[in-house]
Amino acid sequence: MKNTSRIQSVFAYLPPRILEAVKAVPKCEQSEIREIRLRAARKLTVTAGDKEYFLQPSGLLSVCPLKAADVTSEDISYICRTALRESVHSFQREITGGYVTVKGGCRIGFCGTAVLDPRNYYNIENVKDISCVNIRIAREIKGCADDLYKRLFESSKSSLLIAGPPTSGKTTLLRDLTRLLGNECSTSLIDERNEIASVFDGAAQNDVGLKTDVFTSYNKFEGIMTAVRVMSPVYLVCDEIGSRDDLKALEYAVNSGVKLIATCHSSSLQELQSKPVIRKLIKLGAFERAVLLGSGAQCGKVKCICDASKCGKEQVRC
Repeated sequence: MKNTSRIQSVFAYLPPRILEAVKAVPKCEQSEIREIRLRAARKLTVTAGDKEYFLQPSGLLSVCPLKAADVTSEDISYICRTALRESVHSFQREITGGYVTVKGGCRIGFCGTAVLDPRNYYNIENVKDISCVNIRIAREIKGCADDLYKRLFESSKSSLLIAGPPTSGKTTLLRDLTRLLGNECSTSLIDERNEIASVFDGAAQNDVGLKTDVFTSYNKFEGIMTAVRVMSPVYLVCDEIGSRDDLKALEYAVNSGVKLIATCHSSSLQELQSKPVIRKLIKLGAFERAVLLGSGAQCGKVKCICDASKCGKEQVRC
């Protein structure tokens, strides 16, 4: 789905006055919009490219807030009601998690005042007085993993750890790689935050492959254990590993003969060795290869590839 279609999929959730401002943005700029942000009693903004702009009712993007559209608490309430389909109780998990995925794969995130449960280690029980909403426009970049797939998977099955700093494109690359692998053989996707498949009403809004089974909103431990036991995957895919629970479940998957594809926050391949869980997984042979992604202008670009066992010792330039 093209980005123009993706942004149109959120039109149904915008209050009329905000919708008119977004629709008034020229098509060439509209296609670059990544986020629409509403903050109660402040000004409407959108993120296009790497910059956040104020949006005027005329559709003009500006760095100056002077003529930007105002956002009211009623605007926030309108979006929350429509995104939650007038049924707050049906989306309790999403509310406490801070976001809901809507039709088209876009994500509506929100923040306000947390209601804590003293009986459950003061975990978030609910969120009230929502004051800020961030509508993230889903981006599916098909083909971005083609080269990596040809190099590492076309002629043999491999396990891979994708490392990179925040906003380096790890999830985008992982999504496209899942599509390619899932078109070839049985693949289980543990989509804990529903960022990869963006399931809505049981159907994936993103293309994650014809042979991919999606475990939406499972925590990694339960998702991995269930996938290995009941789906017999060739590949198991998950995003952002690193906890102790991840280690136990991934070790079980490795011992079951499943090939793992996962991502991890890291600014260098050497840094992976400083992460206890990742270091142990590499030592167990969970990953055969590791790649490092660039950031900024190099976002989504593979900087280097190495044997996972040699992270921190030897790098191979792409």
